[in-house]
Amino acid sequence: MNKTIKILIGVLAAVLIVAGGYWGYITFIQKNNTESSANEIYTCPMHPQIIQDRPGQCPICGMDLVKKNEVDAEEQSDHDLGGANINSVKLSPSQQVLANVQTERVKTMQFQGEKTFNGYVKINESKFAHISTAVSGKIVNMFVSFEGEMVRKGQKVLEIYSPELVSTQKEYLLALDNFNQVKTSGNRLAIDQAQSLVNSSRERLVLWEMTRGQIEELERSRNVKTTTIQYSKYSGIVTKKYVHVGHWAMAGEDIYDVADLSSVWVIANVYESDMQYIKSGQTAEIYSTAYPDEVMRAKINFINPVFNSESRTLEVRIDVSNKDMKLKPDMYLKVKINTYVTQSIGVLKNAVIRTGEHNYVYIEKEKGVYEPKEVQIGYEQDGFYAITSGLTEGDLVVTSGGFLIDSETQIQKGFTSGHENHGDNTKKNDNEELKINPDQDILKDMKDKKTETEHKH
Repeated sequence: MNKTIKILIGVLAAVLIVAGGYWGYITFIQKNNTESSANEIYTCPMHPQIIQDRPGQCPICGMDLVKKNEVDAEEQSDHDLGGANINSVKLSPSQQVLANVQTERVKTMQFQGEKTFNGYVKINESKFAHISTAVSGKIVNMFVSFEGEMVRKGQKVLEIYSPELVSTQKEYLLALDNFNQVKTSGNRLAIDQAQSLVNSSRERLVLWEMTRGQIEELERSRNVKTTTIQYSKYSGIVTKKYVHVGHWAMAGEDIYDVADLSSVWVIANVYESDMQYIKSGQTAEIYSTAYPDEVMRAKINFINPVFNSESRTLEVRIDVSNKDMKLKPDMYLKVKINTYVTQSIGVLKNAVIRTGEHNYVYIEKEKGVYEPKEVQIGYEQDGFYAITSGLTEGDLVVTSGGFLIDSETQIQKGFTSGHENHGDNTKKNDNEELKINPDQDILKDMKDKKTETEHKH
């Protein structure tokens, strides 16, 4: 009996000890843990429905979780800019992630512009000539038979019968006979007159394009030729043949057109909008579909001062050596002109907000604080703008999310057109007030809508 009582007392004591320990755990330890965990709740800035009592990563977006009290503090300080410019806007880290804000330091770049135009080959007018008759007469023979034939200087081109040339040959022979007779007379006046007749007759033969050899042959043989051979004074390609054998030609009438194609003109048709980029002396690269693997290079040496009203283009001339005769008149070409080479600060095109009248970029003045800067845009190359004013090398420019920052700026500052206050704030009227609605936040609205959608799903 006594043994049973002892066992009951021992069991009762053990129960009391366990109960006391449990009461102490509930009263002190668990209470303290609950208070501690309540102060260390972690959440995702992008997905506030994700809450846990320890650090980690969001299972939806993978972002690091942050303490909830820090997020609340960020939301309360969204519009607290301290001493920043009134045009600046401050974004919390969660807003920056939502807007996908990315920044990049600007640096100086080399901008090199190229413009490509349609062009064609034209005969070099300074190397273009006519072969014509110096005296009227009948063409009895033509030694150049067709267009495209090569002619060398001094080559026979035609044979002509000219009554005037025949009579002048006779006059020249008579003048020579008269001079030979009087030169032994000792009469100085008669000798001078006879010499003058010889000189005038000989000069007419020369003007009618009888060569020195033909005249000397006439003096030796004393035989008047009824027809005379005419020789070319130029070298080149016959581009036009005007007459045929048997034609009675007038004095000075064109018989052939001859062009020296060892040098040709390449004419590039420059559009009106591109005229500002073209200057004499710029280097041009010339491409032809006939020779796709070859590039010809030359410099612009003439810009036509007269605009072509029909084609709405300006003709730019380039002298090109053509000794291998690959370029033919009227051949179509592509002309690439190096229009400029300059050093400027470059920013991505996505970083520039263009309003029509002004261009802006946002720069990060300090962590999370962004300020608009008006810039002047120059050339464009490979997705970059050349900035001629408004930025300095090393500025931290927003390259992604600029439009959302701009929208947030307009809402926080109450702008109506978006950029009225990007200039000098000292010029505002005294009675002008900014209509600020601190409760309105476009990025917060986007985040709340996104959270609401995720809850629905």
